[in-house]
Amino acid sequence: MVDSREDFLAYMKCVRDNFDYICGVKTAVANEEWETLRAIVEETSNEIKETLNLAQSNGGIFTTYENQVMKINPNRREV
Repeated sequence: MVDSREDFLAYMKCVRDNFDYICGVKTAVANEEWETLRAIVEETSNEIKETLNLAQSNGGIFTTYENQVMKINPNRREV
């Protein structure tokens, strides 16, 4: 959660600095390109992913579904 003005500004700076990553994730999810999504997520540092991991209800840029599929393999089948 973004609690202060400084936190908000830091979050928005991260969004600006990583806009290509954000667009890539959103495009891959929208088109169900799971291998592309996996590659994008793997090549991005954990620090960036953690910074951007903010619930949409708290001002985060990713939807709940986008956050979920970045953390799991959507092609995995239940056994």
